[in-house]
Amino acid sequence: MRTISKIFIIIFLNAGTVLSSDEVRVSNPQINFLKYYREAHYNLKLIDLESQLNEKLELVQQPERRAMKALISYSKFAMNFGRNIDEKYYKEFLEDVNEAIESLEALSSQKPNNISLKLNLGLLYGLKGGVALGYQKDYFDAYIFGVKGVQLLDDVYKNNTQLIDIELSKGILKLMIAQSTWYVRWLAPLIVESGSISEGINHLDKVVEKGEYVSDEASLAYVLLLWGDIEKNYLRKSLSRLEKFTEQYPENIQIYIALARGFWLANEYEKSNFYALQGIIKIQRHNSVFMRKHGVTMQSFLLYWHYRYLAEKKEWLKLLRQTEQRSESPIQSTFKAVALWNMGQYKSSKELAEQTLGNLKETELEMPLFIVPFLFDLKPTLQSIVEDKILGQD
Repeated sequence: MRTISKIFIIIFLNAGTVLSSDEVRVSNPQINFLKYYREAHYNLKLIDLESQLNEKLELVQQPERRAMKALISYSKFAMNFGRNIDEKYYKEFLEDVNEAIESLEALSSQKPNNISLKLNLGLLYGLKGGVALGYQKDYFDAYIFGVKGVQLLDDVYKNNTQLIDIELSKGILKLMIAQSTWYVRWLAPLIVESGSISEGINHLDKVVEKGEYVSDEASLAYVLLLWGDIEKNYLRKSLSRLEKFTEQYPENIQIYIALARGFWLANEYEKSNFYALQGIIKIQRHNSVFMRKHGVTMQSFLLYWHYRYLAEKKEWLKLLRQTEQRSESPIQSTFKAVALWNMGQYKSSKELAEQTLGNLKETELEMPLFIVPFLFDLKPTLQSIVEDKILGQD
């Protein structure tokens, strides 16, 4: 669901800013609203700044206002997904998106060639399809809404190839399908689109370099390349784009995690550690509702890469001291066990490894509101300690 939610927000911004309802230009109030929305959402302060965001929303004319309202409620739902209050935000989203679709469908019947209406409707159906799939597990509705949304978008793509910004959605779909499981790659061309890393990157590059409205979103979409296996040249490009994204939105902590992982894959361990530590500093200075709820979890993901760096450098005493200062999350206790083992404290290491293995069955390592499902498999390392054959031992 987190992958789906972030992707559809990116695509929705594409639809909301390519054209206004008069098919000529985006209104200044809508541009101001989306600029403020980006800063609030990407810097993880949307809940804190919701009242100010709603004030700017009131200045946006219809029908765009209804679509933007659905975007806000969708973002709030995505931020609270998996918590006890997600049902409340789901109902709010459903009310807003259905109201927006009803209004836009009525206008579209009067203006069947209006590009903006098609774009907004396409992405609203896409949002409904994403929620049906990720939250309700209703595959039939997900298919119906998804196909309807894609058909509307394809209609725009075919007749307006000069509009560079709308290539963002095309690029994202190409990358998502290419990175998916084999059966999705097999079925996708029959329903939606074929997947291709090179074609997806080509679309994103065009938007980053020539797009008028959504170049930031195109840069962010490069994080999709870190989802699975990636060629070195694509990895370099992805990291470069994401570094520029953090310059624009310096408090988007999830991208620091992506950069730490990406530079590790590139064997640039110093830079991996740099972004891990920078992310931790940002968390400590980030006073938001979202961070108060999720800061500890996000810090653990950053510490994972910092601890791997210390292990790579064989700084076992430093690793032990740092893991002892932290709460006993699976990541901390795993690396503490590694440090103990390499310092010759085999009994303590094995006891901690066995205890952590037991805790892993009850603990989920999930990154809140993240675009890519980064998962850390700690079990092989812990199991190797228990079996007296720790991985990487000299």
